[in-house]
Amino acid sequence: MKCKKATVIDYWKDYLKEKRPVICLYLITAVTFWGLACLYRLENLPKIGYGVVLTACFWIFAGIFYGRRYVEKRKRISMAQEHPDNVWEFLIRERKQREGGAIGALEEGEGAMLENAYISLIETLCDRDRRRQDIWEEKSREQSDYYMMWAHQIKTPISAMKLLLNGQSAGQKESFLLQEELFKIEQYVEMVLHFQRLETMSQDMVLKEYDLYGLLKQAVKKYSVLFINSAVRLELEPMQMRTVTDDKWFSFCVEQILSNSIKYTAQARGLAGREPKEGTVSLYIQEAEPDTLVIGDNGIGIRQEDLPRIFERGFTGYNGRMDKKATGIGLYLSKRILDRLGNTIRVESVEGAGTRVYITLVTKQELDYG
Repeated sequence: MKCKKATVIDYWKDYLKEKRPVICLYLITAVTFWGLACLYRLENLPKIGYGVVLTACFWIFAGIFYGRRYVEKRKRISMAQEHPDNVWEFLIRERKQREGGAIGALEEGEGAMLENAYISLIETLCDRDRRRQDIWEEKSREQSDYYMMWAHQIKTPISAMKLLLNGQSAGQKESFLLQEELFKIEQYVEMVLHFQRLETMSQDMVLKEYDLYGLLKQAVKKYSVLFINSAVRLELEPMQMRTVTDDKWFSFCVEQILSNSIKYTAQARGLAGREPKEGTVSLYIQEAEPDTLVIGDNGIGIRQEDLPRIFERGFTGYNGRMDKKATGIGLYLSKRILDRLGNTIRVESVEGAGTRVYITLVTKQELDYG
C-alpha cells in the first residue's frame, strides 16, 4: 500500500502534538490564577484576564515563529529522505534559497556566519568527493578497456595454436588432451569478455526467436572435446521449442552449466571407494514444466548447505575447494545474464547422486500476452 505523502498541515499537527505539555501547563497556570482571583477579590478578575490574553498572544507568536522553523526542518528532512544519494547537494541548494529570501535576512550575525562556514565546508567536501568519484570511474574505464583489449588480442595466438595443433602428427590421445587444455584457455578468455561486458549487456543484446534445439546443438558441439576426453555420455533429446532470447548470451549460460556438469560428472567416476559408473549429462524439456529446460547430470552433486549460495560471486563451495581450480564466477554470471534476459534459473542437487539445473524459457506467447 502506498504511503500518503506528508503535507505542511501534517507537520503543524506534529508540532502541536510535541508542544502539548507546554500548552497544557499554560492552561493549568492560567486557570489557577483565574480561580485564585475569583476566591479572593473579584475586582482583580479582569486584570488577570488581560494578563492571560497578553501572555497567550506572546506564546502564540513565539509558537508560530518556532513552528515555522520546525516545519522547514521537517520539509528538508523529508526531501533528503526522498533523495538519499544527493543529501548534501540538496541541503546546499536549500540553504542558498533560504539566503535569498526573508528567512536568510533574519539570520544575520555570528550564527549565520558559522552556518555559512559550515555549508562552505560541505561544498568543499562534496567537490572533493565528486573529483574522487570521477578519478575512480576513469580508472575503472581504463582497466576495463585494458582487459577487453587483452582478451581480444589473446584470441590471435589461441587461433594460431589451434591451427598448429590440428597440423601436428602427435598421437590421438595427446592431441585430444592438448585440444582440451587449449579449449579451457579459450573459455576462460570468453568468461573475462562476458564479465567485462556485463554492465553494458543491454547495448550488445538482440532479442529474437530461436529454435532451442539448434542453440543446444551448437553448445554441445563446442564442448565435444570435453565430452570425449572425460568419457561423459551426452543425452540430448529432440525438442520442438522456440524461445525468445539473445543467442550469444544464452549460449554462454548453457555452456557454463555444461562445463560444470562435465567436470563434476567426470570427478564422480574417479572418486575412491565409489563404484565406477557411466557419466551422463542430459538436456531435455520436462513434461511437468513444458517451458523449462533441464540440464542434469549424475555427478558428485552439491552439498545442501552450499545450494543457497551457489549464485554468489566468488563462492566455490565444498566442491570448488576440493577442485582447487574453481573460480565461483560461472554460475554468478549465468544468473545475472539470465535475469536480464527474462529467464529464471534454479538448481536441485543431491550429494553423490547428481545435479539438475532448471532454466525457465521465454516464449513469444508470453511476450504477446504478458
